[in-house]
Amino acid sequence: MKIKEVSQKTGLPISTIRFYEKQDLIPAKYVSRDSNNYRNYSADIIEQLLMIKTVHSVGFSLTEIKEIQKSNVNPISIDTKIDLLQKKIDEIEKQRENLNKTEAILKKMLKNKLNLKINAD
Repeated sequence: MKIKEVSQKTGLPISTIRFYEKQDLIPAKYVSRDSNNYRNYSADIIEQLLMIKTVHSVGFSLTEIKEIQKSNVNPISIDTKIDLLQKKIDEIEKQRENLNKTEAILKKMLKNKLNLKINAD
């Protein structure tokens, strides 16, 4: 299938698919060239791209995704996989803590601003 169809099926822009290809996130087994040198993607590319889209959306960097993909070629231990997931969970929890602190500060600032305005009237 052509890149436009892949884009429609995955919801990814064509530019993103090309970027992923340049970043070696799309293994060569998913792409061939026709006689006009146009890319033809196998049907399996959809699952691959949806996996990348999903793990990227939950906070995995493209570098981390490459590492995960390498583990499919050169399997890594279950303990290493668990460590990767736990590390990401820890990062998310830290981000949540920081967001909660920021929210509390903003609410306090807003409350103080409102109190000042009420007192000024």
